Amino acid sequence: MKSPGIRRICVGQKFVGQILGGLLAAGLFAPTATAQWTTPNPVVDFTKRPDGVEVHQKDGVLRLEVKAADLLHVTYSPLGSASPERPSDGVLVKKDWPAATFEVNSDARAVTLSTSKLRVVIERETGAIHYIVPEGATGAGATGPGSTGGPMRGQMLTTDGYRSLRPVEVNGEKTFHAEVSFSIYGSHEGFYGLGQHQAGVWNYRGETVDLSQENTNITIPLLVSSNGYGIFWNNPSRSRVNNRFVHALYLSAEVADKIDYYFIYGPGPDAIIGRYRELTGEVPLFGRWAYGFWQCKNKYQSQTELQNVAAKYRELHIPVDNIVQDWFWWVTMGEMKWNPNYPDPQGLIDTLHKEHFHLMVSIWPYFRPGSATYDKFDKKGWFIAKTVSKSFHPLDQALYDATNPEARKQYWANANTALFQKGVDAWWLDTDEPETEAREDNILTTNKMFLGSGARYANVYPLFHTGAVSDGQRAASDEKRVFILSRSAYAGAQRYGITAWSGDVLSDWVTFQRQIPAGLNYAMSGMPYWTTDIGGFISGGNLNDPKFRELFVRWFQFGAFSPIFRVHGTRYPDENELWSYGPDAQKILVDYDTLRYRLMPYIYSQAWQVTSNHGTLMRPLVMDWREDVEAQNTGDEYLFGPAILVSPVTTQGATSRTVYLPQATWYDFWTGEKQQGGKRIQADAPLDKLPLFVRAGSIIPLGPAMEWSTEKPADPIELRIYPGADGDFTFYEDENDSYRYEKGAHSTITIHWDDSARTLTFGAREGTFPGMLPEHTFRLVVVGKDHGTGIQESESAEATVVYKGEKTVVRP
Repeated sequence: MKSPGIRRICVGQKFVGQILGGLLAAGLFAPTATAQWTTPNPVVDFTKRPDGVEVHQKDGVLRLEVKAADLLHVTYSPLGSASPERPSDGVLVKKDWPAATFEVNSDARAVTLSTSKLRVVIERETGAIHYIVPEGATGAGATGPGSTGGPMRGQMLTTDGYRSLRPVEVNGEKTFHAEVSFSIYGSHEGFYGLGQHQAGVWNYRGETVDLSQENTNITIPLLVSSNGYGIFWNNPSRSRVNNRFVHALYLSAEVADKIDYYFIYGPGPDAIIGRYRELTGEVPLFGRWAYGFWQCKNKYQSQTELQNVAAKYRELHIPVDNIVQDWFWWVTMGEMKWNPNYPDPQGLIDTLHKEHFHLMVSIWPYFRPGSATYDKFDKKGWFIAKTVSKSFHPLDQALYDATNPEARKQYWANANTALFQKGVDAWWLDTDEPETEAREDNILTTNKMFLGSGARYANVYPLFHTGAVSDGQRAASDEKRVFILSRSAYAGAQRYGITAWSGDVLSDWVTFQRQIPAGLNYAMSGMPYWTTDIGGFISGGNLNDPKFRELFVRWFQFGAFSPIFRVHGTRYPDENELWSYGPDAQKILVDYDTLRYRLMPYIYSQAWQVTSNHGTLMRPLVMDWREDVEAQNTGDEYLFGPAILVSPVTTQGATSRTVYLPQATWYDFWTGEKQQGGKRIQADAPLDKLPLFVRAGSIIPLGPAMEWSTEKPADPIELRIYPGADGDFTFYEDENDSYRYEKGAHSTITIHWDDSARTLTFGAREGTFPGMLPEHTFRLVVVGKDHGTGIQESESAEATVVYKGEKTVVRP
């Protein structure tokens, strides 16, 4: 017998049975699928509202708000419930949208809401919601399976067929457990996103994923379907995405007042991610230095050690922009006071700056007793949870409440005084899931915080913590762009200038393999900046072991084509610099480091696309070949920007690897040889060679070799053109730091390759900024076999253009 407390709607068998009949006939649906649709929740009446429609059902109230033609906000509340706004409502998502155009119609069978891109059919008998792309709309395919004409005609995306709110008590609060079931209409539909997880899974079709913050797992509740839609699950409690049943996808949350999600129609992943960022926050541009190389290890022990490492990099002329001070530089955790091993912090920072280094420092959200800072936070009630023994113990600690605005303000004030005002350039916000080691559950779930029950807001801590530092720095200065390395993130954190890293992962080949799908799913979650501890962190690697040196080299090659390029880890002996791995490895490492810096004009221009046009730098193949089943299921390759196909080598001893080339013409980056796509090939991959292919129609600017990102002006530029298709590139420049770019202090040059006419057109430069070069020298290299290849500057060019800001057409 069903509990009378359960308020649910399910798809009845009468109307949907017609759809299922079509699916059965097509062999796309199993007969047992009808078992999930058993208890209808019929529509009683409905009301058209200025922003959508409100539907009263037998057991609840359904609201559809039209935010845009391709974006709907869907909520379902129990009868008699006001579903009060919580303190975080409106903080996590954009609430004010321009009025959207839509229509609401009804007949005896359904209530239909229509926009120019979506048709949403709500069955009167059952309450089921069908999401359909009408015929003639952008991206619409053929008539959907099971279509019966009328409002059901078009491409069926999915059906929200079951919604449940079950009364529960969690962490002392009476609330609901929420669950929704979505139907799947195709055997090849793939699911992606959901943050970063470490099971090595790329396509989540057939998988179950827990959305709960933990070291090495990051929760971003955006699910992207290859069928052309995305679902943003707007619930910050611990949740689950369950697709272990082949025809149904279940989304559930531990704590809820209502079911709350956003439905996004793409159909392409770029469009879905664009709407997600518009909803949760746009991505700022990092300083140019942040896209260079980051030197780090666990850990530098003194001021002298940091200065010596920086000096040796400059002495050896190895490219690097950044150096990192990891944990325990302090006297007492939380106090932000340098310990005696750093006798002159200001002198340290000044010295590094003179050597053209930026310094990142690790700070934690945990405080330990024994300082005035701890006492102040404790007295103010700004701690969420404390572990304090009767007598002082080194593991005694307390987590500050980042959801409390006063605590956030003081946290930043401490960091500002001790670090930012002295010139620290970047922030390492470690353990901000918050730390979960030694227990399965997130520490928040059994505690209270300023917002309310920690169980209700279990996943939002990193959002508020990173926001404290980002907002604080933005208020303090417009001269230095925020850069935060965070071990965790939540929806919206991208607006705070963060890069997440994959956490404290092991130093082995299996773990390395798993980082690639982890990073690709993070990118599909709308989060553009991500990195790993190159070489792994835990268990350490023996620098004298040839097998570990091989692992480090392969991981480093992958890192050179990650959005942020950073080494880290625990090593034996206690070194982790590029000269630590022997001369043979060092040569390979420096080569890829050099290539990263030569690609800086390409990378920085693509970073501008992330900021200005919702771009994604680390692009899974499904983003560009959404309907290609091979691309849907390839999670160990990706595009770096729009042009470069990267295929990391993750097998010990491998000298080749299988590479899938999607449908296009491709050039081997190292040889210039052409390959036709739509097939798998065996690519040559000795230890010094990462398989790289460039798509025909690509235009790639390479700058001069540099030891840091602003050592020289980005000139001359070697412009490599890959013929075989038309191509476009937007070349972006600014002051390299400061937020004046947001006020227009930047320039762009559009570049177009007309393949049939064999002409390259530079558009007139748009914009200006202080220090802009009045002219650029572009060396045009049309890539072919053994020409325009590899890391080094091409010996010859088809043409040289001195560009002075005016439209220029040239035939190279």
